[in-house]
Amino acid sequence: MSEVSFPGDGQDGEQPPPAVPARDETPAAPSNGPQDGITGTPENDAPTGPDDDGLPGAPTTPDDDWDGDADMAAYIADLEAGRRRIPEEWEIESQPPVTISLGDAADVDPAELAAMLGPDGLGGEIFAQDRPADVMRPGPVLAALTERAAGEAARLGDDELLGTVAAARRLAARAEYLELTAIAEFTRRQDARHEAAIAARVPPGQRDGEFADGELGYELVTSGNAARDTMDMAVHLQTRLPRTREALAAGLIDGSRARIIWRHTRVLTDADAAHADQILADAAPHLRYDQLARRAIALAMKLDPEAMKRGKEQARRDGQRVEARREDSGNACLNGRELPVEDVLASKAHIDAMAAALRRGGLPGNLRHLRALAYTDLTQGRNPLDRLTGPGADETGDGRDPGTGPAGDGRESEAGASGGRLDEDPYADDDTDPGDVPGAPARDPAPFPALINLTFPAGTILGLSDAPGDIGGWGLADSTDTRRLARAAARHPATRWCATLIGPDGTAVAHGCARGPQPWIPPPAPGPAGTRPGQRPAGGGTRDGPAARDGTTHPGPGPADGGRDGPAASDGTATRGTTANPGPGPGQAAALAELLRRLNLTLHPIARGTCDHRHREDRYTPSRLLKHLVRARTATCPAPGCGAQAYHNDLDHTLAYPAGPTDECNFGPPCRHHHRVKQAPGWTLEQPEPGVFRWTTPSGRVYTTYPTVYDL
Repeated sequence: MSEVSFPGDGQDGEQPPPAVPARDETPAAPSNGPQDGITGTPENDAPTGPDDDGLPGAPTTPDDDWDGDADMAAYIADLEAGRRRIPEEWEIESQPPVTISLGDAADVDPAELAAMLGPDGLGGEIFAQDRPADVMRPGPVLAALTERAAGEAARLGDDELLGTVAAARRLAARAEYLELTAIAEFTRRQDARHEAAIAARVPPGQRDGEFADGELGYELVTSGNAARDTMDMAVHLQTRLPRTREALAAGLIDGSRARIIWRHTRVLTDADAAHADQILADAAPHLRYDQLARRAIALAMKLDPEAMKRGKEQARRDGQRVEARREDSGNACLNGRELPVEDVLASKAHIDAMAAALRRGGLPGNLRHLRALAYTDLTQGRNPLDRLTGPGADETGDGRDPGTGPAGDGRESEAGASGGRLDEDPYADDDTDPGDVPGAPARDPAPFPALINLTFPAGTILGLSDAPGDIGGWGLADSTDTRRLARAAARHPATRWCATLIGPDGTAVAHGCARGPQPWIPPPAPGPAGTRPGQRPAGGGTRDGPAARDGTTHPGPGPADGGRDGPAASDGTATRGTTANPGPGPGQAAALAELLRRLNLTLHPIARGTCDHRHREDRYTPSRLLKHLVRARTATCPAPGCGAQAYHNDLDHTLAYPAGPTDECNFGPPCRHHHRVKQAPGWTLEQPEPGVFRWTTPSGRVYTTYPTVYDL
């Protein structure tokens, strides 16, 4: 099948539609005569006249008013003004026209392809198992066929639907390959510039290409570390893992499998990586992610155990940490990462033994939940056995800790790694009826200083609303957890209270903080049989709820202002179902007014849209008030894709002081990394209006972030 230029109506792709003039040509005259099928031009001659040399028969051309000298002068002026740049050599090299060879692109017999693309087509049956579209390699033809099949999914059989799914996955893998190919070239250029700057002894922070990961991170809306990983992977696929790259390009594996292969071979030498690449790329299409990871680890350990050991030690040095994060369900997770294997196994055995002892002591719940109970007790300095009130608190009979040998020396007893007796299976009753599973803790946590912002609607802690709260850097917490955390934080003398008024669009409009500690304790949540003043009975269809948030923060060790208290409260409305919320009822408004009176708050407006400079200060270091206003308006680092919480970040003049004022319209809270990025060559940060940050990267791309929109 012949190659067909794209786009274009004629065979050579250059002929405009009838009656539409091409550039520098006369309009095409309508013709009733036959076409020659080659040039796409009418067989009848176009109007002719003498050309510039007076020769007859040449087509008549219109006058050309283009002024080459003026155009060149304008181009030079743009270059000198920095509005345009001189193209790279590779950009001005002659490029061939874009063409698509349908036969090559589809790996299918041209006659069958013609039948598929013809007016009658072959319908969804081409996606049945082993039919042309089911085995076609990813490309523009498969994309067109898949689009058509997905648009008529209701007409396809199950076999064809699964074939369409497989085709879409091949196309997605091909798209990842194309993306990584572009990232590899971007990385190569940036690394070359960075190495040249190092060779020229340019100081750190001023080198070209030094923050390439940040530039890519802006485009991908991800962190710089994640972007750097992707850059490393893209380069390795080009230089060390060609078989994996080919499999990704052909749609045989997806990007996640390619990443697994890269991750577990990056510590190997080039020769060992090439050997592993050949084996793993062949096996990957038929393995689950976890199976592929296990095989990759085993292969790497066989090829170079010392390299794997060095990689493990490096990961322990760089990545050992304890993580706390929010689960998708709204619960929480506490993890120890990159820990020694022996320590993890010993800790797990101890927790298992504690759980078995609690079970024998009569504490309700299955062993899975008792392990979690023991885990949280141990990490908070409590003895899980203190929960027992009957026999079993001392399951060894001689006061020794469970899971230790006769001498109490930490060696395993009969309980072993499973905990409990040898005849007790720690997993035997993991499917205990949910009624036996402990629910949410009945007691409040111990008083603690709010080391992070706890942000919640006032109606929630007053018992007037079930709106969620927000734990800075953590996520949303339901109303029950919010009230329990607020009560615990309020009892600690280091806690401070602030309030932020939130406008209808979810952004901050005013902020204020109470002076010193406040002993006020939020009331407990209302019982199922009662309601708070102003609260409508359950099932009424709507719930009036002030959305003003009061939060707790801990000043902590830090700047001279005594604290890094950030945004802590919001105001708005809450709705249930589709009924509009009429606003707070009289009882709710009275309760909220009493709360604000006791906190003795003065709210200060936050600049929005334009800046009236009412909070401008004639000094370099901002006041505590100005810090709070900026952090209430912009609760995270203003760089695209960065979620670093503002109260941990720097406070930076967008335009350097004293050229830029110390004011809301010239302040932002970038994290330390993006603070350095802003100061690097080729990077520009502007704040055209308060809280709107416009970043321009060395490549010339522009990214804009806006004031925080609170989710409460």
